[in-house]
Amino acid sequence: MDDITLNPKKVLIVDDDESILRLCTRALTGEGFEVVTAQNGKDAVEKFKEGEFGVVFTDLTMPVMGGQELLKHIKKNHRLTCVNIFTGAGTIEGAVECMRLGACDYIAKPFNLDELIAMAFRCAEHYSHRLETERLKHDITAYEELDKLKSEFVSNVSHELRTPLFSIGGALDLLLQTIPEITDATSKRLLDVILGNFSRLNSIVANILDFSRIEKGTFIPSFEDVDLADLARKAINDLHPLFLQRAISIEPVSGPVPCLIEADPEQIGRVLINLLANAIKFTPREGKVGVALSDTETGVVLCVWDTGCGIAPQYHKRMFDRFYQVDGSVTREAGGSGIGLAIVKAIVEMHGGRIRVESQLGKGTRINISLPRRQSKERGGDSHGI
Repeated sequence: MDDITLNPKKVLIVDDDESILRLCTRALTGEGFEVVTAQNGKDAVEKFKEGEFGVVFTDLTMPVMGGQELLKHIKKNHRLTCVNIFTGAGTIEGAVECMRLGACDYIAKPFNLDELIAMAFRCAEHYSHRLETERLKHDITAYEELDKLKSEFVSNVSHELRTPLFSIGGALDLLLQTIPEITDATSKRLLDVILGNFSRLNSIVANILDFSRIEKGTFIPSFEDVDLADLARKAINDLHPLFLQRAISIEPVSGPVPCLIEADPEQIGRVLINLLANAIKFTPREGKVGVALSDTETGVVLCVWDTGCGIAPQYHKRMFDRFYQVDGSVTREAGGSGIGLAIVKAIVEMHGGRIRVESQLGKGTRINISLPRRQSKERGGDSHGI
């Protein structure tokens, strides 16, 4: 946008009276304005072809093209420019009409030079504000377009990754079914590494796809009766290679069995996967991770706990913000995209639930998810952004 870089103190004076042009030029030049003159509206239009102006002062009655027609041209083609009208005897009505058409102000002839200069400064400042607003609009539009392209790119790449991941997963399953029991320690360790990293990569890609859908507003829950205990056991089984790789003990799911609620099984499954994966990342070797379920008067509480490094209280609220990572050094070592817990928060809110964190440094973490037993009818189509 070339007009954004212009000098707001560049002024065009339009009048068929040479003495007015000279008087205005001398007064405004002395105050630091860059002044260009034109003797009628047509001449002024030509001046605009050579460059933009922040401020215009124009007479109304001129040969070839008058001030009102010039004003219409400027408002159509140079909308940021501030236009002021010179008025004389019998032209007040015309000045009022020009104000209705978008003129900034008018000044009566014979005018006081101090008044002219003050008006020029006001309009130059007003023009500067218009330029800044236009720049911000341009920057916001460019950012939104870039953000849209980024989201589409990430979504497309994630979809492309799903196909080879699916093939790798199928090949691993076939390999495990066809080869005899592995007894060699080195081979077993290498296979555990492959399975653990496959599980982790699969979870990352799933998170990126979920994140993209949440941002687009297409991540809509489909509610049905589900058993939270079954979902928890399935999530633990899916992450079993990671537990083995990190030598972390997983405690049996505790609480009422079955633990029935109305929920989207796929989305609650993602909540469990993300919370368990997060617990694994921040729990040292030989540590413990578990899932506990409990009944309340209005629903159930799903708790994922660990004996890991813990989280300082000041980070409890922000840890569910997208891209926020509590401790850069720790998260870089443990890995992570910074969106897993944000997805957890969005899904829990879509289910009408709440999250409460219990944690202190060095004392492990308990993340408690309160969920209603039944969903309200109004909630069926809700999709929360991150």
